[in-house]
Amino acid sequence: MHIHRRSPLYVTAALGLVASLAGAPAIAASKAAPEAQHAPAAAPAAQPSQAQATSAFDYSPLPVVTGTVAQYLLTSTGDVAGLLLSDGTQVLCPHRLGDAATQVVRPGEQVSVSGLKGRAHPIVRAYVISGPRGRRIADEPGSETVLPPANIGPDVAVDGTVLAQLYDITGAVQGVVMRDHSLVYVGRANAARLGNWLRPGATLHAIGTGVNGGRGTAINAREIGPDVNQAIHIVPADAPPPGAFPGSAAYDRIPGSDTSAE
Repeated sequence: MHIHRRSPLYVTAALGLVASLAGAPAIAASKAAPEAQHAPAAAPAAQPSQAQATSAFDYSPLPVVTGTVAQYLLTSTGDVAGLLLSDGTQVLCPHRLGDAATQVVRPGEQVSVSGLKGRAHPIVRAYVISGPRGRRIADEPGSETVLPPANIGPDVAVDGTVLAQLYDITGAVQGVVMRDHSLVYVGRANAARLGNWLRPGATLHAIGTGVNGGRGTAINAREIGPDVNQAIHIVPADAPPPGAFPGSAAYDRIPGSDTSAE
């Protein structure tokens, strides 16, 4: 029987082939490593903006009102107290929410409002306002802002025709919206006794302190009437309550506390 012996050259070649196959994964990994070092890092996950942050409260059960913003409802100090929609609906906002609404929606744009509808008047007490560019603001508890002090600006005259009565956030009449978009505030007490002058379609003349600028005109009336010849003086809506002037000797005196010397 003949035994075939493999030559040393054949064995050496075989061992070289096995070694090259075993080293292939390491070589591939070493080539991939530099490429991985130059690969772009994954983009960080987008963070929700403050306007889009999830609220702790569920506003979905509230009725939703949509429409086109006709104008901002300004206070006599130029702050935004709400929105007037083209269908006559008045969207009434707490001070903080109204001020932020200008960053969400502008006159002429569509708006969506979640809030409480008035029983007898075309008003909505807003809790959430959503604008056409995906922005959203909500009236969160604890976010109240102190109202600004009474306005002491220059006199502004308003003349024209009443478009609608102006309501406060409790649903009481506090003034009028004019057809030229001016706002005249008279306060609840004056509105109750001057109702005929404040009805839609009536002509009205008023003078008071307020603002007259890019956002519009709004005044606290001091004189008001159907025209300048019939105007009467009224106590402005922002007048301080009656009593002694702060800092005077009588300011700290409690009524009824004085006793007569015997």
